[in-house]
Amino acid sequence: MREELASNNTRGDGIDMWSRKCKGRKTLHLDAGSSSARHSYRQIGGEAMTRAAGTFLLALAVLATGASAGQFKKAAYYRAGMLPSQVVTGDLNNDGNVDLAFADWLSNQLVILLGNGDGTFQEPITIRAPSPTSLAVGDLDGDGNLDLAVVESGGSGSGALAVYLGEGNGKFHLKATYRLGAHAGVVTVADFNGDGHLDVAAGDEGKGSSGVVRIFLGTGKGTLRKPTTYKVGAWLGLMAAGDLNGDHFPDLAVTGPMDGSVVVFLNDGTGKFLKPVTYNAGGGEVVDVKIADLRNDGKQDLVIANLSQGMVVLLNQGNGTFGKPAIYRPCAGQCSAGPTACAVADFNLNGKLDVACSASIDDSYLFYGKGDGTFGLAIAIADTIKTQGGYSIASGDFNHDGAPDLAIPIENYGKVAILLNTQ
Repeated sequence: MREELASNNTRGDGIDMWSRKCKGRKTLHLDAGSSSARHSYRQIGGEAMTRAAGTFLLALAVLATGASAGQFKKAAYYRAGMLPSQVVTGDLNNDGNVDLAFADWLSNQLVILLGNGDGTFQEPITIRAPSPTSLAVGDLDGDGNLDLAVVESGGSGSGALAVYLGEGNGKFHLKATYRLGAHAGVVTVADFNGDGHLDVAAGDEGKGSSGVVRIFLGTGKGTLRKPTTYKVGAWLGLMAAGDLNGDHFPDLAVTGPMDGSVVVFLNDGTGKFLKPVTYNAGGGEVVDVKIADLRNDGKQDLVIANLSQGMVVLLNQGNGTFGKPAIYRPCAGQCSAGPTACAVADFNLNGKLDVACSASIDDSYLFYGKGDGTFGLAIAIADTIKTQGGYSIASGDFNHDGAPDLAIPIENYGKVAILLNTQ
């Protein structure tokens, strides 16, 4: 159901992608999007927010070079379950249109919205899934249909990693489940060992209060092998997979919401990972990370959502190591809550990557990239319902006009805001 809601605010993913041409299969483009910033909020028990007058925001918008508050059309809202937390994108029914999948943890279900190709979406399809908190999309069984890897949280008890195989029509069925530790909440997919089969990385608290990453190597048949476990030393936020040191094997970046850091695991080329290295990500509560080449120099950089500070950038020094954090405040630190998740794409089609971030309170916002790894001031994106925003964000071309659009779940209202790009 599409709903247009009037807003008293008249102000106008993402690229966390690992692309690999698997043996005998089409190239996969995986949008991990964002996942359980909401989960991290409630585990940590804190929310950093700053707010200010709309007139000040409008002044900032005028000052920001090349900014266009009207770049996105007025949000259209679609039903997406009861409490949709994370959204990912992909062509789930092989019709060439971008579709949406949501983890709806409160109602114990996955929600699928099939795209019509014109920027609108069909009535939701639901799949039973116990307390899903995070999901990732990829072809896990090699049949050409996209599947879902889903983390199902058991709270303080054991969680589970579930594989739902796609039927090529937007519907899915459960293939297998694998045990995880307490407070399971993050997942991503990539071919970590280079055998042409997608593997799965999932995170939880293990047996104590410190985080662990579990690597499940895929068989290519929709099933996974016994995991290898790596300790992180802190609770996990989100994770992303990408080639950080230029050896053509996907590495991992994992956020640490308790200590304001991001942890990098470099792949040794066999699907095993070296000792993790921790980098300062601005301090505070770090909940999301995306991997993208912000300078177009072949080096994959890190884009981080920091609830306490803002959007944080760590530039790659070329060998999988990173420099000091550059912090970009939400609307120059004046107008909105800290980001819960970010998506990276060239939103204004100038050949330079930009970053859009969701916020749980007040509007989301957009940072225009300068092509050198730096960004302009934040510009608000009107997406809220009665000041309520979202904990996740994903980008995709929903209407085939060549410009990336945005999907932002408004969790507390059970809807997703669709913002079509006018560029």
